[in-house]
Amino acid sequence: MRAHRAAALALAAGLIVAGCTRERGKEEGGGDDEGSRLSRADRRIDEQLTPASTAPVREGLAAAILIDVSGSMKGAVAGEEGRHEPKIDIARRAARDLVDQFARYADEHRDEPVLLGLYEFSQRNGVPDCRPILPMGPPDRANAEAALDAVRPDGGTPIGDAMVVAKRELDGTGLTRRHLLVVTDGENTGGFTPERVAAGIGRRPESERPSIYFVAFDVDQDKFAKVREAGGLVLAAANARELNDTLDSLLRGKILIEK
Repeated sequence: MRAHRAAALALAAGLIVAGCTRERGKEEGGGDDEGSRLSRADRRIDEQLTPASTAPVREGLAAAILIDVSGSMKGAVAGEEGRHEPKIDIARRAARDLVDQFARYADEHRDEPVLLGLYEFSQRNGVPDCRPILPMGPPDRANAEAALDAVRPDGGTPIGDAMVVAKRELDGTGLTRRHLLVVTDGENTGGFTPERVAAGIGRRPESERPSIYFVAFDVDQDKFAKVREAGGLVLAAANARELNDTLDSLLRGKILIEK
């Protein structure tokens, strides 16, 4: 009788341990299928990257450009004339040139839908982390000029969260050629990390995946090595000339190319 009771107690203890192990595995993202092996953060990213609705698919070009306007953009680097000037001023000029190039491309390809969204991102109290400078739509030089004048640097650097917003904006276009470009001078300081969001985008259906480009402006591009590992193209720019050259190369060689 004692042997039977001891065996029953051992079996019950084993079941309890197994149950606790399974529960702990669930909490840590463990499990048998791919979804359950993801961490909680990755599952949240997947949820946020899933389109709320499906836009009709059509041929065309859409780009979402994210400009870092965190406090570090107040810092200075060599400008166009060699004199040091605030990085935010350099970024404004570069953004104006980007809009102009998209507008010229759209004028030359009137049979092709061309949509551009320009967004600023930083962590500030009382406002979203990612905010439209130029909402997704046909490239608009005049509105971009006025909106960029109002851009001011302040706050933290929520790169990953801004990427989620940009991906959603691209989803809403339904266009087949999608590009997500990030210009940043610092590492992520809050929210989802950019490499996790890049990996999450890679888990989406191919029709949803934008090409991802990072321009590390006055910051070591190796800080974004994991974004590169997740499929993004990471380039460096230390000053105004290099930023302009890098963006021009991206547009001419990757984004504004003939379909």
